[in-house]
Amino acid sequence: MLAQVLKLLNYLPPEFTYESSHVLIRSGIINYRGYGIEMPVEISDKLVKNPIGLGAGIDKDGFLTPRIVRTGIGFITIGSVTLKPRPGNPKPRIVKYPSLRAMVNAMGLSSRGFADFLGRLPSILREVRDFNTYVIISLAGFSISEFIYMLNRLRGYGVDAVELNISSPTYRGSWVSDRDYLGELLRYAESFSGTLFVKLPLGVDIDFYRWITNTVNKRGFGLTIANTLPVKESRISVGYGGLSGYPIYPIIRSLVSKVRKWGFRNLIIGLGGVLYGWQVIDLIRSGANLVGVVTAFAYEGPFAFNRLFKEILMKLSEKALNNYLVNTCR
Repeated sequence: MLAQVLKLLNYLPPEFTYESSHVLIRSGIINYRGYGIEMPVEISDKLVKNPIGLGAGIDKDGFLTPRIVRTGIGFITIGSVTLKPRPGNPKPRIVKYPSLRAMVNAMGLSSRGFADFLGRLPSILREVRDFNTYVIISLAGFSISEFIYMLNRLRGYGVDAVELNISSPTYRGSWVSDRDYLGELLRYAESFSGTLFVKLPLGVDIDFYRWITNTVNKRGFGLTIANTLPVKESRISVGYGGLSGYPIYPIIRSLVSKVRKWGFRNLIIGLGGVLYGWQVIDLIRSGANLVGVVTAFAYEGPFAFNRLFKEILMKLSEKALNNYLVNTCR
């Protein structure tokens, strides 16, 4: 019944859908434990129960995380969190294309701010640990000093990994256009003792991808591939946004394959346009270690994960699943 309600919400104004679904999840009405699947994968010396999780952009401030982890996902990404509170862009900020299983959003990096988040982080982690879910904190900063301040303050909290979001459409390409400045950020970030991922943009030239792949590889960081694709959209208040959903999946798969062919040896989170179980398997075979979901969750809520788990189990024969387990647990 609740799954049907969430589907109906998608035909209402997107902002109303976004806010209503968050209220439903936080209220505990949608509060179940999914059965998940056991497809363990080793990530930074930790065994994650399966490679499927939630990408950044859904739970920006960590309020939904204690509920969402009950679905049985292997990891969750909170954020992106910004140093100072940000209201984000004026509404309307979301346009959905149900027939394409896609959407464009320009939330504008809305965030309650890092101090607010840090104050609630211990309680968030306490609730999450009961479900053995790998926790990634996505940070967004407008300067090196902002990123480094947040990284330093996260020490000792026991988060599993941090994602550096240098690719939000809100930046309008500022980090991507200045390789020297971005390179300096990555040099400073090496002092962080935990696992780091760098979130790549879409729609930039191949030279940038080769450079960032080489730079991140040398520093031992992982990659999140990738953020949304910047597009024009007149129905959004700022006139542009990031396209996510099924249409961008071929780009994501191709980029994951390319960076592996270029010799990238570190962790990869494949993220973008994953709506079906076969895509999870496809991205892992293309070189991803973890596979994130965003748009499917935006359309279906937590029920998207149970559907994905069922589709994966149907797609993989027992022999194929056993082969997967052997290959990923070596």
